[in-house]
Amino acid sequence: MSEHEPGTAGPSDPDGGADAGGGLAALLAHARALIGVELGELADQLGVAAPRGATRTKGWAGQIIEHELGVETGGARGPDFSELAIELKTVPVDERLAPRESTAVCQIDPIAIAGESWRTSYTRKKLERVLFVALETRPGAPISERRISAVRLWSPTREEDDLLRADFELFVREYFRRGRAEAITGYLGRVLQVRPKGRNAADLRDGYDEQGRPTRVGKCGFYLRPGFVASILQGSWR
Repeated sequence: MSEHEPGTAGPSDPDGGADAGGGLAALLAHARALIGVELGELADQLGVAAPRGATRTKGWAGQIIEHELGVETGGARGPDFSELAIELKTVPVDERLAPRESTAVCQIDPIAIAGESWRTSYTRKKLERVLFVALETRPGAPISERRISAVRLWSPTREEDDLLRADFELFVREYFRRGRAEAITGYLGRVLQVRPKGRNAADLRDGYDEQGRPTRVGKCGFYLRPGFVASILQGSWR
């Protein structure tokens, strides 16, 4: 059980939000105090009903953590904790802190990205400073029983930034600039991958084909590979 009662504020955080009290220190103290707490406990404290079964659970865990830590929803495009320039990522993991799935970074505009560089990209901006909250997840268990098992504040090292840049430039140079977005597979990229992000195969957006003609392509986004996120959570990247 956590030393901090779910849904309540600590002594230096009267409003329970990230920008109250001591800023970064308050946010980290709040997040770390939740280690060992199940999502169902947080939901009860927040007055939010937990989904039943395996239906309609997508995004619910992240929303509970956002509410608890004071993330403002529906605001302008930017970091979740705008005053601290920190992005929040919740990650379902096993008991070894190994992620059970890839971690979403951002959606991709196939047209705009063709003119981007890694240094100026929105993708890099999203990964400059990330608060990872690991949720231990047992197969078949209700989502309300997911337990917060680790909290990590991360910024890429030079080596990690180089790996991310190499993958990003591969996708931009070889695929998006050449109108080959539909040729991308989940096998490409060492630490960063491109995956479908639409509701279904009919969920499309504007793009270009290999002859430079306007077309419609499937919605997609950048994701961090599970092994890369595991190294962050476990502190074992080489």
